[in-house]
Amino acid sequence: MSIEKDLEHKNINQRQSLIVYLKSVNNQYKLRRYGDIVYFSKKCAYCILYVNQKDADEIREELNALDFVDQVTKSSWDQIDLSSDHIEKQISDLGVQAEKKLQETQEDMEQLL
Repeated sequence: MSIEKDLEHKNINQRQSLIVYLKSVNNQYKLRRYGDIVYFSKKCAYCILYVNQKDADEIREELNALDFVDQVTKSSWDQIDLSSDHIEKQISDLGVQAEKKLQETQEDMEQLL
């Protein structure tokens, strides 16, 4: 079960991260009124801004209308598979490969004797 599904049943506001690309890095402080700035890159001129998920589309439109904002995109972080199913499959596959190789090695040793 994913973390998002667990949080749906709680009374916790879901958050969405928006990546805000700026034309001018001097105005990044003006973004505080729209959400929480969690990261700012002066070199690459972008901010990561957390907003409430239900307001994300409206805030995205407002930010795109600002003159110092170049582009606003939604983060795809929520689409990443954080479950351990694929890792468990890789480990079991490695175990099968190791056993095969061990059996081959033992057969080769028996043939030499």
